[in-house]
Amino acid sequence: MTRNDEEYIKMSAMTLLTPKSVKYEGVPGGMPTLTPEDVAAALGMGDLPREAYLLGLVKYNNDKTVIHELDKLTQQFIITKGINEKWREPWPTDKKKSLFFFLQFARQMINEVIFENTCQTCNGTGVYQHKSFTRKCRCSNGKRALTKAELAEKCCITYKSWCQTWHARYLECLDELHSWDKKVNHQLFCYLFEKSC
Repeated sequence: MTRNDEEYIKMSAMTLLTPKSVKYEGVPGGMPTLTPEDVAAALGMGDLPREAYLLGLVKYNNDKTVIHELDKLTQQFIITKGINEKWREPWPTDKKKSLFFFLQFARQMINEVIFENTCQTCNGTGVYQHKSFTRKCRCSNGKRALTKAELAEKCCITYKSWCQTWHARYLECLDELHSWDKKVNHQLFCYLFEKSC
């Protein structure tokens, strides 16, 4: 079995867990339906950080009851990183507005990891279907990341400020959330599919 075959099997197995993923085909050999309890149990069996555990519950269980705590922990991570790196607040004279910005900043990163930049036009298929015609979607194979302008708007900050200061910080923080997601994927794959990790 080649490395590409192994990666394909892993990704196919993980699509069984993601309620919002694109499912082009079933996994060869058949797989029983996994319940949210199975996924939650697999997440709880390892030593995942709390943030990764909550991210796994939201992404793979569609458990929205933990989103508030995940928001709070992600926001704390961002603010702690900002303090350590001596970031200047976006609105130094308005603490409430700055905190709201960091909440939006954190929520946008969470959404990007959960929805994996799935194109909203074609729902991740890469094909736009209308009542009377079908055509290739303008996205990149079902994925479409938000532009800098869209990110600035979602985080309620000016485009100029976003480009000059916050976009690079956003990408840096987003890497940490992707590392949480990788830990979750490894944990779920080990406990649900491999049984040997």
